[in-house]
Amino acid sequence: MENLLIAIHNVTGIQKIKEYTQVLVGFRIKTVIISKAVGSAAMSGVPQAQKLIFKKGGNLLYVEDIPDVIELLNPDEIYVIAPQPYAKHKFDPEVVVQKLKDKKKILIIFGGSNPGLSKRELDFGIDSYLEVPADIGTIGTAAIILYQIFKRL
Repeated sequence: MENLLIAIHNVTGIQKIKEYTQVLVGFRIKTVIISKAVGSAAMSGVPQAQKLIFKKGGNLLYVEDIPDVIELLNPDEIYVIAPQPYAKHKFDPEVVVQKLKDKKKILIIFGGSNPGLSKRELDFGIDSYLEVPADIGTIGTAAIILYQIFKRL
């Protein structure tokens, strides 16, 4: 899953960064991306995440905003995940897996606070939702999406 890039944007809590990092490390994501961490997330959460990621042989990219992620990593396609009704397209893991098999670099961005991402942030990629009965939050959504991709590779 080397070409699969996962970012969390606008996160404020230490615990959310820790849980997000644990999920990504569990799915062997090599580069964990944090964009716009603020408050305690920035001061304590990012260093704690970096320590965990480093111990597992991974990398942490910590940037100011989504355009920085795009500029530095130059993905072929971007999916921006948000709950319905904010996102209009159902997330299709089959499409993502095929693109990964075709050696395309895919960036998936999750919002770190509720309800997620702003309209401007959703416009950075294909605004997509996970089909679940109700909003399960960023960590749950990330875990399910990564599992859907992981089991198909």
